[in-house]
Amino acid sequence: MPFDVAFSLPPEEAMAWHIILGQQDGNVWDFEAGRWKEREK
Repeated sequence: MPFDVAFSLPPEEAMAWHIILGQQDGNVWDFEAGRWKEREK
């Protein structure tokens, strides 16, 4: 995503994209805690 687009998004939409792209990378978002779940090592 181009920087001009990313920085012009409202905070809620930017966070949604952050979560979506992070989950595609194999991470798991904990919606109740509002943070990423720890990965098993």
